[in-house]
Amino acid sequence: MKLTRLRQLIVLTSVFAASLGISSAAFAEHLRGVIAQHNDDGTLLVQADDAAHVIVVVADSTRVRRQDGLRSSKMSTAALVPGLRIEADGQFGDANRFVAEKVTFKKSDMKTARAIQGGLGPTDQKVAANEQRIAQQEAILRQQAQQIAANEARIVATTGMVEAANSRISSLDDYNVIGSYTVYFSNGKSTVPSKYRRELESMIAQAKDLRGYVVQVQGYSSAVGSDALNERLSTERAVAVTRILQENGVPPTSIAPPAGMGITSQVAPNKTAKGQAENRRAVVTLLQNKGITGK
Repeated sequence: MKLTRLRQLIVLTSVFAASLGISSAAFAEHLRGVIAQHNDDGTLLVQADDAAHVIVVVADSTRVRRQDGLRSSKMSTAALVPGLRIEADGQFGDANRFVAEKVTFKKSDMKTARAIQGGLGPTDQKVAANEQRIAQQEAILRQQAQQIAANEARIVATTGMVEAANSRISSLDDYNVIGSYTVYFSNGKSTVPSKYRRELESMIAQAKDLRGYVVQVQGYSSAVGSDALNERLSTERAVAVTRILQENGVPPTSIAPPAGMGITSQVAPNKTAKGQAENRRAVVTLLQNKGITGK
């Protein structure tokens, strides 16, 4: 009798654990947050509970479940809409990319997300997600400006050559153009395609052999959509390229503040898809300071 009860307890425990989504993946990494954007490539932009923005990769093998008390229902990835609070089990690939093995959400949270969906159109959803990213990028730019100011103060203090330093700084607008490279973006996107990273790394390697170099990044957008959205996209593109420069060892003092140029300097007509694609770009220019080189 005791053995029978023990078996019944084990079965009930297993059923209870399964209803909660507990499996052999219990030791996987865990992520909680709210979906900010469901991207065209199937990935999710999630604002985690710690305020970090994480790209969540949802594959065909990813299990999507909706919890309603102790009951659990299988759902498609189409249910993962902006505004939905989720929990995900999986593994972090890098600092902001999470490969999900399982994604769960509550039925009550789905109702909330649908209410949000009812109040926001597709364009509004993209603008809301962009505003979140821009706020984060503005914080990065403020930090860069503070670091540049601190570095310049340290240079003057350690050398004691105030007049020479002032002379050098006053001539920073006088450059030789060493080279230029253009990065093109998908419509409505600010993520740098991987094929351009190698070219940027080559330019960075060239820059490191120069004295007194500065890299300038200007972002642009096509003249499609609202002016506010285009201004934001152009800024995001310039910041995304600047981040790659920093990741590859270019110091902040050698990078001009990334500039969002909006729809200025269009290089092609916007009446065709090809022309629009040519205008969605960031131009990276490698400069050498004449005030330092004396040429």
